[in-house]
Amino acid sequence: WEQAMEFCQWLSAKTGRKFTLPTEAQWEYACRAGTDSPLSYGDCTTDFGQLANLADQRLTNLCRRDSPKWIPCIGEVDDGAIVTDDVGKYPANAWGLCDMHGNAAEWTRTAYRPYPYDSGDGRDDPAADGTKSVRGGSFYDRPHRARSAFRQHYPAWQRASSVGFRVVMEIE
Repeated sequence: WEQAMEFCQWLSAKTGRKFTLPTEAQWEYACRAGTDSPLSYGDCTTDFGQLANLADQRLTNLCRRDSPKWIPCIGEVDDGAIVTDDVGKYPANAWGLCDMHGNAAEWTRTAYRPYPYDSGDGRDDPAADGTKSVRGGSFYDRPHRARSAFRQHYPAWQRASSVGFRVVMEIE
């Protein structure tokens, strides 16, 4: 999170425009793209093989050849990737945003606090204390952990191999 925010500061200085991470509310709104289903493309039982990079049969390739296949995954689905894949390989949601479910989970600007969401409680302030919210799920997550509403959190300093970020540009 700290490095993602540093990138946003660098990009803002480089372009003269204001870039930051999305708040949790902005991220979920963009992910849902006008839908009310758990995933923008349907429910958690939808075959995601051509729709998202989530925990599928190929993920077990991370296990050693002779070890048990212990990584939780959906063994009947093959999305074509083991870990992260090229951005935009899977179809965009209704608003043209790619990889909102899976591939890499994404940092948000928001400090992780209990719901109900209240933007007035300071959680969206980048200086807010506490762990930071991560949304979207990754190649390592099954569909229920990639739902539009699913939340995870990590300390701002922690690196996670399955977490990346996307930026938003603020307009006046």
